[in-house]
Amino acid sequence: MMSQHNPEIGTTSVLRNRHFLFLWLAQAITQTAQNAIWFGLIVVVEDQSRSSMQLSIAILSSIIPSIALGMIAGVFVDRMRKKMVLLTTNLLRAIVALGYLLYGYSLVPVYLINLLFCSISQFFAPAEAATIPLLVSKRQLITANSLFNLTFTASQVVGFVVLAPPLIKFFGAQSLFIISSLIYVVATLLVSLLPKEEDPHRRFSGLQGGTLVSKVWMEIREGWQFITADRRTALAMVHLTLAACLMLVLAMLTPRYVVAVLNIRADDAVYIFAPAGVGVLLGTMMMGRLADKFGKSLLVNGGLIGMGSSLFLMASLYWIGRHFALQELIVRLGLSLRPSLSGLVPAVMIISFILGYAFALTTIPSQTILMERAPASTRGRIFAVQIMLGNLASVLPLLFLGSLADLFGINKVIAFVGLVVLAIAVLSIREVRRLMLGTMEVGIPTSRH
Repeated sequence: MMSQHNPEIGTTSVLRNRHFLFLWLAQAITQTAQNAIWFGLIVVVEDQSRSSMQLSIAILSSIIPSIALGMIAGVFVDRMRKKMVLLTTNLLRAIVALGYLLYGYSLVPVYLINLLFCSISQFFAPAEAATIPLLVSKRQLITANSLFNLTFTASQVVGFVVLAPPLIKFFGAQSLFIISSLIYVVATLLVSLLPKEEDPHRRFSGLQGGTLVSKVWMEIREGWQFITADRRTALAMVHLTLAACLMLVLAMLTPRYVVAVLNIRADDAVYIFAPAGVGVLLGTMMMGRLADKFGKSLLVNGGLIGMGSSLFLMASLYWIGRHFALQELIVRLGLSLRPSLSGLVPAVMIISFILGYAFALTTIPSQTILMERAPASTRGRIFAVQIMLGNLASVLPLLFLGSLADLFGINKVIAFVGLVVLAIAVLSIREVRRLMLGTMEVGIPTSRH
């Protein structure tokens, strides 16, 4: 069994555990590399195709592995040594990442490479999560998971803002994919330093063919039955599914928006991604105090309103700018970032920050509600169902919104998405009120859900 160390629960104490530190560093750099590759992928696809439909295909190649393999990967990982899974997946991703260099010849092999890369990643995430309890004590689990969640958010900022844009702008996309491959090599070395573990209680050899299919199907059914039986859990699942879908849709639409509306390069999408990432990070850091003061349900609904309003305002910004001469005013006030950028960029950056902050308000309380209400024995299955639902719900929007953006214009599509989110916010507010009234009628004391 992997070792457990200091019983203290502070961040410093957890990081003194060198085995946990190796795993945490591996997570931090691989998440950063994955986000950088994601940024590089959408930039090269936009530059090569100038089509939102092609971006839809790129994103679909990222989410199909989660739909097809997400639940199965968890079953496999339970029956394998976690360290071996971490080593193998990092080494394979280091090799496969070099395949993105084929983008100069055709986008078709790039989509296939991305499909393979994301399929491998499906096995890394559950193995990583299952390793944490083997490295720290139960009292340290909360701190350890908080570090991983914070790193997950920070790696988005670093990958999208610090690593990818400068590399692409000054050295080309080739340098990004080569450096990302080297990062996975470093991660392989880090996880090789983890201690040995005992053989899993359930061996892989005991789960084959029809047994595997029936096992996975049974776990999906059990998770789904709990979700549909508890209205608060179901509502939190809807919020998380919407947020996951929205994140993928915006990743597809943003490069086209910055080129068609802001009249800047696709790799300058960082002016939208960076403020949004900072907003998410700030919202994550403030979430504890906000939840204590306002309650989780209020934060979630406020986040939905904030996301819908931000998207609609972002879509309307071009028309507002033309009518009120907003671009000229920004330039005269000296707020433009550089002469080559559209005068609308500073306004878009502010809206993007609000959008990211609102995203954190929606997702983090929803995840907490889901975790609080789910029995410990079913949490893994429920979150696996949530990830699968988020990706499934994204398929149709990704297939059709890209084509609609090419046909009717990116502004109209983003405005439509914003109105849909606002409509869902109204329905969510009504549902929360009904749940609160139902709780009061049966005599259960209300709390800040």
